[in-house]
Amino acid sequence: MPFICLVVTFILLTQASPADATNDYFLPGDAFFPSKLRLKDLKQHEQGAEPVFNYNYICELAFCGYAGYSQLKLDKQNSELAQNIRKAYSYIRQRQPIRLVPKKVIKNPGTKQGLPNLENFNEINSLSIFFYNADHDWQSWKIAIKYNENWREEMKKFINAGSYCAFVKTTPALNHSQEQGKNVPPLNVELPEEDIKTGKPVDSPLIPKGPLKALILYDDDYKQYYDRRSGKRLLEVTNQGITEYVIQNGRWKLYRQVN
Repeated sequence: MPFICLVVTFILLTQASPADATNDYFLPGDAFFPSKLRLKDLKQHEQGAEPVFNYNYICELAFCGYAGYSQLKLDKQNSELAQNIRKAYSYIRQRQPIRLVPKKVIKNPGTKQGLPNLENFNEINSLSIFFYNADHDWQSWKIAIKYNENWREEMKKFINAGSYCAFVKTTPALNHSQEQGKNVPPLNVELPEEDIKTGKPVDSPLIPKGPLKALILYDDDYKQYYDRRSGKRLLEVTNQGITEYVIQNGRWKLYRQVN
């Protein structure tokens, strides 16, 4: 992996609050699978042929259990995509240095290949990534909207009641997702052959049935991406390469062909 710019901040982290959890992971019918890119995980991915990505849950905990599928595996047909994701992460880090904070007080953090020992640190500016079908026309739709009009029925397979975790929580965004869901194909994945247990997520990974693409955001202000705020940027990553886009006057414009 190319050189990564970094900023290390020596402050203490408190334990994660229960508010960091949520009820629903990926549900069949969702248009995308969201995850987070962290340097530690990407270095582990380099050691295996089929990297696994964990679901990025962002909502507050509702005390009624969990629903959905928590992992996605990139199989051989998406091997070039996996490599390009690592390249895209490095590209962004040349412009937005990684920020690390120690998990506990460390007298000697140590370094490995010019980097701190990542086991001792949390990456506090990890990057949001959304996996879509390779043929998904994301510029014609809204980013970070699940477009799953059947989420209630899918959630009931896991639990009778639960909250719907939306990345953009405004009423117009929620209505748009529900009303347009039938017009946006769901993420095309094979569900694992695992019995569903009430109130528990399925942790065996989803397997794509075809090639995927990924959108990597420069920040986590999902509403500004939804609103198409001028100046917001992202990387579109495919098996073929990496392209950078920027919003100008409410429309996505090609900014740079990265590779």
